[in-house]
Amino acid sequence: MHSNTTPVSNNINFFRNYNRLVGFTYVAIVLLTMGFFLYQIRQKHTEEVRVIQGHVERHGQFIEFILRSSLDSLEAMRITAANFYDTAPSSLSEAETHPGHSPLFKKLEQKESNFDLDKAPEKDVTGNLNGIGKLQGRTPEFYLDLEMALNLNQVFQAIAFNLPNASESRYISVDNFSNTYPWMDAAKRPHSEQVYQSQAWLMGTPERNPTGEKYWAPVYYGGTSSGLLVPTAAPVYHKGQFRGVVSIDTSLDYLNRINSDFAYTPGTAFLVDAYGEVVAHPVAYANALEVQTTQKLDKVMPAGILKDGRRLVDTAANQAVEIGDYLLIRHPFISAPWQLVYVVPKNQIWKNLLWERGPIMLLVILGLTLLMVVTYYVTTREFISPASKLVAHIAKESQFTPAPIPVVPGTWKPWFETISQAFKESLQLVGIRQELDIAANMQLSILPRHWPNEKEFSLWGIMRSAKEVGGDFYDHFSLGNGKIGIVVADVSGKGVPAALFGMVSKTLIRATATRNASEPGEIIAIANDILAEDNDECIFVTTFYAVLDPATGSFTYVNGGHPPPLLVHMDGSTEFLPMTGGSALGIMDGIPFAQKTIQLQAGDYVLMYTDGVTEAFNPQNEEYTPERLPPLFENRPITDVNEAVNRTVADVDLHANGAPQSDDITCVALHFHFSKTSVVDNRPQADQQAS
Repeated sequence: MHSNTTPVSNNINFFRNYNRLVGFTYVAIVLLTMGFFLYQIRQKHTEEVRVIQGHVERHGQFIEFILRSSLDSLEAMRITAANFYDTAPSSLSEAETHPGHSPLFKKLEQKESNFDLDKAPEKDVTGNLNGIGKLQGRTPEFYLDLEMALNLNQVFQAIAFNLPNASESRYISVDNFSNTYPWMDAAKRPHSEQVYQSQAWLMGTPERNPTGEKYWAPVYYGGTSSGLLVPTAAPVYHKGQFRGVVSIDTSLDYLNRINSDFAYTPGTAFLVDAYGEVVAHPVAYANALEVQTTQKLDKVMPAGILKDGRRLVDTAANQAVEIGDYLLIRHPFISAPWQLVYVVPKNQIWKNLLWERGPIMLLVILGLTLLMVVTYYVTTREFISPASKLVAHIAKESQFTPAPIPVVPGTWKPWFETISQAFKESLQLVGIRQELDIAANMQLSILPRHWPNEKEFSLWGIMRSAKEVGGDFYDHFSLGNGKIGIVVADVSGKGVPAALFGMVSKTLIRATATRNASEPGEIIAIANDILAEDNDECIFVTTFYAVLDPATGSFTYVNGGHPPPLLVHMDGSTEFLPMTGGSALGIMDGIPFAQKTIQLQAGDYVLMYTDGVTEAFNPQNEEYTPERLPPLFENRPITDVNEAVNRTVADVDLHANGAPQSDDITCVALHFHFSKTSVVDNRPQADQQAS
């Protein structure tokens, strides 16, 4: 009963986990999409602010052009006046009856207490000059000023043609008269002494304007036909004497029509003069000609911007500044002490961006939802359901219970068939594995388990296989006359064949050495002949065989194609034992093997190893090499044979740096403590040839 419910439970958990995964994935995708959308919105907001700044700058440049043009026209009037004074003939300074006066001068008509030009011959090209007092009996400067004022008519015409914002152009004289363009009947626009109380006049007097600079006066109401007007004016001098003021009145109706063309919505763009008066506003001056008074800045500025003593000029110029719930841009003008101000609620910009991008975002989320639903259906039908059935099938097969293949898409049937076949084969693999374990245990069982640690010498070593069983082996055994035989060997190849050949080789060398009192070279020659016989697989074994006489320290060895051992002297110097010129065992019979003898001194170590040590590779495919062995022991004292072996293997592992072991590693160390008979010569003796 338990075996049936477990796969069902696994299936339920599988589906539950998959549903959770799909749900988390969908939520993650939606969150990431919304995060990306918000990031885009924020980037778009930054771009939108830059766009607004660009619109404000361009709008400000256009208004700057209008203001600059007004100043240029004003300067043209003043230059014309100065040129007239410099070039006028003296006859123009004579009394009104002098025949040298201009034709237009002669059209001036004297009334009871004033004079005017109501009878101008061409009223559309001239202004109406009118004043208070008599024309007769005045000073030469008075008559010269009259002529100069009439001469300004040509400039008045040019201003009217080139400057559409100009509502009126005029000259006001200190001699209580003025010339105003366009022409209007003197009864409707009489010259009055009140004009000398206006700021347009007072700001031009030497007391208020000693340097004669051009200036912008406060806004005034010019009547129902003109509406609100803002004058720009400049004083006129002759021979250092203040003679009057020339001025151009700009229509606020025109400025508001220009300002209403601001190309960006939402938000409000308006103009403020130096006196805190709003001179253009799309709402406050929607019908500018009907407005008789201007509004203060604090009346049109949204609440919260100009609070706590903050002034408009305190905000950074030509930069988008966030103040409270609003975004503000202030653009100061060069040609006038005015400022262009743009104000927009911050949330309005965000709303516009969301309204612009929101539908796209909604479509993306709906598309992702549809995609997830389709993906969930397809993956469940084509993958998840068959996969869960495959899990249940594996669970049954793992109990070695044959199970029929369930109904699944055709592409999944080979999987089920493969699983069934794999479990059948796994039974065979289990048997093979068990046999390999037995072989490994057998190999370890024939290797020496006990190591000698005598007064005269000590011996210790390890063997680490690259596979389950290895081709390396070592051995030590007692010989006659108290001598010790030592073997370190490496069979070609790895795995079971090498292990079997190694077991035969080990047994053969031990049996031959212990039953014959021959020299080491002869022992190896006998073993080689036997191994070479019927060696159809051409397996060979490199062998180092040595005989130690503990009583004297005599060390006689034969090297059959094996890496040379390292001799470490007590003083820390090292050297490799000379090769004896022998080949590996098992290749060919009838080969003689030479031997060499060295005299070990007290404290000497002999490190014997296989090529698994010197040919160990690191991840960069670099070999360990024999040259790395001497530095491990030079001037580095060794406490015992265990340390000598462990130091060597640890350095090999450090070099490998985690790379897979490619060959068996065997390392055996011999430490000669002392000899009963002192022998000075520690050099290898002459070669001895086994017969």
